Amino acid sequence: MEPITEPSRVNYFYGRLLTAEDFEQEQQAIRERHWLHNRLLHGFGVVTGLDVTVDGDRVEVSAGVAIDALGREVLLLEPRCLRADSEVLGNDGAAVDVVVAWGEQPDGEVPGPDGPVPARFVERPVVALASDAAAGVPEHALPLARLVRRGDEVVADRSPRQPFVPVLAYS
Repeated sequence: MEPITEPSRVNYFYGRLLTAEDFEQEQQAIRERHWLHNRLLHGFGVVTGLDVTVDGDRVEVSAGVAIDALGREVLLLEPRCLRADSEVLGNDGAAVDVVVAWGEQPDGEVPGPDGPVPARFVERPVVALASDAAAGVPEHALPLARLVRRGDEVVADRSPRQPFVPVLAYS
């Protein structure tokens, strides 16, 4: 759980010089309030879609929506394919999780004072195969399925999937 901080905002007035840092802080404050709202009033998990299907060593995650434990929306707008070949799932009984996590990437370039800088940041989820102790798996990733090798076949077990869990209303 992320700590809750005191909300603050920029004080706008005529003649004030605004910096890039002022705008960055304003954006971040809005994002954090929205994430707090999601986290505390709605819950987290897979809201819809994000189904995992396996065809040979090809794993597909369908488009869908989830909310991670920090309250960030994870929007996968198009199906994403992964490979679960013998290098990933070698032995009979071997297992690996299919996970999805919030992510953002720079998009485009504009000139900055010290060289090119990203023009925008696009929220683009990370879909990955991850063993229980895999390094590099994004923090707060949501499990979608566990892939298990059974002989020559790879099957998707949905039991690790984190369904959307709404916060219970007070009674």
